[in-house]
Amino acid sequence: MPEAAIFCTELAILTLKITWDTYPLPTASPAPYNDVASWGIVPAWGYAIVIESTTSIPEGTVLWGFWPTSTVPTDLQLKATEPKGHWIEIAETRQKLMNTYNRYIEVPRSPDSLSSPNFGEDELEHMAWNALFRGVWEGAYLISQYVFSPNSQTQTPIHPLGMVMSWTARDADLASAVIVSLSASSKTARSFAYHLSQRPAAGRPLGLVQVTSLPSPISKAAESLRSSFPMKTVAYNDVHESLDWMAGLKASKIVIADFGARANSFGQLLELIKNHAALRSPKVVIIQVGSQQKVYTDEEQLAAKEAMSKLGKVQYNTSGVQDAVMQANGAEAYFDKLAHVWNEWYRTRHASIPDMRIVWGEGISGASGIEGGWGKLCKGQVGGSEGLVYRL
Repeated sequence: MPEAAIFCTELAILTLKITWDTYPLPTASPAPYNDVASWGIVPAWGYAIVIESTTSIPEGTVLWGFWPTSTVPTDLQLKATEPKGHWIEIAETRQKLMNTYNRYIEVPRSPDSLSSPNFGEDELEHMAWNALFRGVWEGAYLISQYVFSPNSQTQTPIHPLGMVMSWTARDADLASAVIVSLSASSKTARSFAYHLSQRPAAGRPLGLVQVTSLPSPISKAAESLRSSFPMKTVAYNDVHESLDWMAGLKASKIVIADFGARANSFGQLLELIKNHAALRSPKVVIIQVGSQQKVYTDEEQLAAKEAMSKLGKVQYNTSGVQDAVMQANGAEAYFDKLAHVWNEWYRTRHASIPDMRIVWGEGISGASGIEGGWGKLCKGQVGGSEGLVYRL
């Protein structure tokens, strides 16, 4: 990987299950790293500089996409696609991946910059926030804008999986709903709260309950958003305190967005709702967006699948919804609108994430490299306000 690549290791954990084979281990890897059953290269969103090209992409071009957390040069087989400056990886080994992981995008830079690997401070800052937030932020944007479309009369709602499945305007309606966000401290959930606050008045929910292990920063962020609908933030152990508040909103629907709640907290919430006299009537809709960050046993994975079916959870898939939107509206229109919304969020980001800060690391090995950051993530030692970003 070229020196200027920037990666977010937290996102790498979230995508690990479905992307382990994106960048296969080199056949010459020394033992024990040649054991593909136990070891692999973790990919992550970020940037890389083109050092050699047989396409129309000039050397020195910066590409945004899904890269290995590695300092070794990476070969891609790219084919131009819409809109201009977008490329699709067509290698046979990548065809099992969802489409969003195979898209690479040229980053506009001045012609003079192509011959220099150096970046200005403002440019690096923007790249860091992209690497840290862009993937999960886009996922939250798609949920708010297209799954729960704020104007279903002009925009057909899209099923959370993006497939040709029934998802009506009634399913998408939030005007009579209260939303419960589980794992509200996650970057996807925080982005979702922001996007909800930006919806037109007629499409906003009656209220939002944010359940988290870190109530203070989430509560402050909710105040900064100055949303026109009420928000309540509670700790996992205090979920019961939100029930009467929810009941007072007199919603006809309760939408639970599970962004990776702690073990048992989801089941406890459902039980509390079920046993609350004023909350038995509203329809309960459950959207499974993420999972708790942990290593799952085979038994736990099976239990999770059974729970999905038993509780009627609807799985969400960013790539599937993105594909459906581009098919309906065109890729150029989609990315133009996405860029506009992202730039506005970036300009005002401190309103929705006032506590969040970039923590820069360097290289692969050691405490200051990806090795050290990965270890901290696995041990739960990375604070909710820290965003780990690495320059390789």
